[in-house]
Amino acid sequence: MSVLTKNSRQNSNSLLRRMTKRSEFTIGLVVLLLFVLASVGTSTFFSTYNLMNLTKQGAIVGVLAVAQTLVIITGGIDISGGAIAGLGCMSMALLMQGRGSERLGLALVVNFVICILCGFINGVIIFDLKVPAMIATLGTQTIYRGILKLLCAGNSVTFFEPDGSTFVGLFESIGNYNVFGVLPVLACIWLVVAIVAFLLLRYTVFGRNLFVIGSGIEVARLSGVKVRKTFYLVYSLAGLVYGIGAVMFAGRVLRAMPGSGEGYKYIFTLQPGGLANPKVWIFAFGQAFFSLSGGRGAITGTFVGTLLMAIIDNAGKAFLINPYILEITTGVLIIIAVAMDMMKTRKKA
Repeated sequence: MSVLTKNSRQNSNSLLRRMTKRSEFTIGLVVLLLFVLASVGTSTFFSTYNLMNLTKQGAIVGVLAVAQTLVIITGGIDISGGAIAGLGCMSMALLMQGRGSERLGLALVVNFVICILCGFINGVIIFDLKVPAMIATLGTQTIYRGILKLLCAGNSVTFFEPDGSTFVGLFESIGNYNVFGVLPVLACIWLVVAIVAFLLLRYTVFGRNLFVIGSGIEVARLSGVKVRKTFYLVYSLAGLVYGIGAVMFAGRVLRAMPGSGEGYKYIFTLQPGGLANPKVWIFAFGQAFFSLSGGRGAITGTFVGTLLMAIIDNAGKAFLINPYILEITTGVLIIIAVAMDMMKTRKKA
């Protein structure tokens, strides 16, 4: 055996060992196993309709989870994402009410401005006022939700054209159109957002700075990172992603409601009955693949985590599993995921 061949084989083995040690690899195998079991064990799971519906289920929470990932890497947390996206969605609906596509461009701009501004406000409160991220975003979540309900007076607003019976074309296409007849537009948006975030974290100075800040603010300052600017940017960027989620909300249900985005609170809000909402535990489990104390993180972990919980929810219904049992199983999975993360952190300490 030549030296070149031997080195190549050693490098391949080393790469395989590194991959198998990553949580994403393990959970990816679980996703594959569940997918095969559900496909073989039920007659409906592997149907084209159900698979497209599965990707739609995971798409919105997958996008919001990307924003959450960026924040958590810095050692923070943002539980106001659902409220921000809901506020952006309602602002679009109110601007377009009675005017339809005539105001589509303005509505989209206002949506993104509002969402980015809300994210920026979160960053200012957390960095400048020194309010812990969880408390700060719990407070702003309540404020943003209150503003949303005040604007709409507690009523839903549908994305109709002026005729009152036709939906706005852009949102209807986002919610119902399938690229090549197979992949929903919602899923395409999720993939694009995830890929852009992956590249941002892996290949940009800004992305590297997020990891440095997560390792410690003083360490970041000594490393020359402009901490204040980076904090503002990451929370504003999260707001931008929430704005994308708002557009996806509009496409998914074709209306803005007082409760839009309400199910997308982070699990640490400990809302009564929180685990009963699959959107909540998908969001939480998707983040459990890396240290909750900051400094580590991966979009791939978020992606497979979202897929896993979407499949569990979908397959559970296909197998006609009692929803209460499914809740219990989900709670156990969350605890196991976080416990594994804590054990890995202790071993490295």
